Amino acid sequence: MSEPLSDSEQDSPPAIRQVMPAGTHHFRDALARVPAAVVVVATDGPFGLGGFTATAFTSVSDDPPTILVCLNRKSSQTEIFHQNGIFSVNMLAAGDEAIANDFAGFTKLPAPERFKSAAWLKGPTGAPMLERARVSLDCRLADFKSVATHNVLFGEVQAIRIQDATPDRPEILLYHDRHYRKI
Repeated sequence: MSEPLSDSEQDSPPAIRQVMPAGTHHFRDALARVPAAVVVVATDGPFGLGGFTATAFTSVSDDPPTILVCLNRKSSQTEIFHQNGIFSVNMLAAGDEAIANDFAGFTKLPAPERFKSAAWLKGPTGAPMLERARVSLDCRLADFKSVATHNVLFGEVQAIRIQDATPDRPEILLYHDRHYRKI
């Protein structure tokens, strides 16, 4: 059984930095402390092949299965994703940092060239699915909304591909405090 807190311990607030206005810099610093799965979002179709790395990805609903992912409005790929109307979300495994960097644009490869560093499958919608992804979601674009600096792509999931952990790839890739991590 633990000891009760002393009067001074009960009155002590937790150590925090001062409360700051929610400007862009402080907001980014705050959210950098929230671990997020690293995903590559990919599309193919009449408007071309495209892909980007994201951490702004989450589920919306399970009936029908729906997710959302955010893409910067300044991205040259915005129109490709909007017009193709299909995309996949591919959760990376630890060790896939090079793929994440290619699709994040850090290596300056043009969008179609980014696909050459890994093997891809076609999902039922025709969207490219990363063969080595731990989880791939094949989606039809259900809605597309511009919000502030980003476009929010809502995808109705049409098919799911899951790969179990393997001895050489047991963990997923996360982004936390501006560094890749694994869990």
